[in-house]
Amino acid sequence: VYLLRIAGDNRKIVDTATTDQTGSFEFLPDKNFPVGQYAVVSGPTQMIELIFNDENIRFVTTGSSDRDQVQIIESVENMIYYDYLSLKGETLYKLDLLDPILQYYPKPDTFYSKTLAEARALQSYLNQRVETLIGNNPNTLAARFIRVDKPVFADPSLSKKEQKAYLKSHYFNDMDFLDTLLMRSNILTSKIVGYMGLYQKKGMTKQEMEDQLLMAVDTVMDKSFVDQKMYEFVIGFMLNGFEHIGFERGLEYIANKNMLNEFCVNSDRKKELENKLELIKKLALGKTAPGFEAVDMKGDTIRLKDIRSQTTLLVFWASWCPHCSETLPLLKNYYDPQHTGRLQIVAVSIDKSKSDLTKAIAENGYDWINIGELKGWNGPIVNEYGVVATPTFFVLDKDKKIIGKPVSMDELKNFLE
Repeated sequence: VYLLRIAGDNRKIVDTATTDQTGSFEFLPDKNFPVGQYAVVSGPTQMIELIFNDENIRFVTTGSSDRDQVQIIESVENMIYYDYLSLKGETLYKLDLLDPILQYYPKPDTFYSKTLAEARALQSYLNQRVETLIGNNPNTLAARFIRVDKPVFADPSLSKKEQKAYLKSHYFNDMDFLDTLLMRSNILTSKIVGYMGLYQKKGMTKQEMEDQLLMAVDTVMDKSFVDQKMYEFVIGFMLNGFEHIGFERGLEYIANKNMLNEFCVNSDRKKELENKLELIKKLALGKTAPGFEAVDMKGDTIRLKDIRSQTTLLVFWASWCPHCSETLPLLKNYYDPQHTGRLQIVAVSIDKSKSDLTKAIAENGYDWINIGELKGWNGPIVNEYGVVATPTFFVLDKDKKIIGKPVSMDELKNFLE
């Protein structure tokens, strides 16, 4: 059984324990153990979230997921928190059942009026119970988390468009961006994700979706600017998320619009983010790709500027990467080593082992240009391109300008076909 510390979308193992024959286990943190949100994990999908605030925690559960029944035996914080989670879950479930009626049932009908009254009553009851929980336990960490996590309700009589407009305006009303303890949980990041979801709807084009998301990014950056640590945390979270989904416009927008330089303290995190943001600017679409010179696996000197091809595909990969093993063989369908005037592929490996790399190239028949820096994630080309995952693709035009950074084979095909 693992104990994980939660900080936004990050999870870090901080302790382990072994269960006895009854399934019992125990963690014994030291006296300086940080307060915040933690997760007890016993399997890939088996996780129970808990709040630690310098008190003993005892619980029993019918399973190993927060979807199973969790009974808190000892811990005021978690009794409050799980009381709230149960109440929220039950209320949202009932409201979801009523929603289709409120949207589609004829409004003059008595049944609609009764349904509307019930929906309003459910919203009011949850709000009142939450305020009571917070009011009776004002100094608890649970109260701080609950106030932020509490659902924001628009009047159920409004249209979906009107509800969404209301939620956009009031979503962060109970959010205190000065409360940096929220960074020790997933409450803050979940709130941000929920807010960005308000700007999406079915049927949007990619351009429309991105335009809307940038509006949400603006609001989140503005709201979090009240504290340096909070701002750094929020900027880092959005950068990681946008990198994961390949939202290049979002990355470039943050790189150009952020106000990190307005903060006076040159923290390590600030420097780290500033370096990352500069790299994003350098690798933005339309920019000339960083040049490099390296010796390939055949012993030939390769200079990026000397490659003569309409399209150059830079691939960062590793022999031990399962996604690479699925994707790279597909590239052979588009590559002709005898005619590279249309497409040249330069594959830069993250491998440290030359024998593993040589074997993978030979077994898979990768006939393109193969470069092995053999320095893992610390290779000069790898660092120059800010590579943090494999496979990573950069598509360059004949002038070596970056025209694409696809995150999937489907996206990559658009440049190769």
